[in-house]
Amino acid sequence: MMNKTELFQEALRRGNTKELEHLLQNTTTSCDFNVNSFGPEGQTALHQSVIEGNLELVKLLVRFGADTRLANRDGWSALHMAAFSGHQDIMLYLISNARCSSGRR
Repeated sequence: MMNKTELFQEALRRGNTKELEHLLQNTTTSCDFNVNSFGPEGQTALHQSVIEGNLELVKLLVRFGADTRLANRDGWSALHMAAFSGHQDIMLYLISNARCSSGRR
């Protein structure tokens, strides 16, 4: 049987937003898995979702604590990746989210 981290990675790989949301909602402790952990390719779940252009998944991950400021192993943030890949919708969302979160401090 897969542990929660493996289930999370598999749902992420398939882009299954509903399954990911279910996993994230039912996580009782940060020990279950870390939404900001790096996979074998040096990417977080957020980085992977940006590369795939999955805005719905990006929003879900941010809602559950994905750190938009983290850089991948190549030094690219999610915003850099969105801009480079031409995912304007994700780029605008990340900028808007950063602006809103900086206003809360």
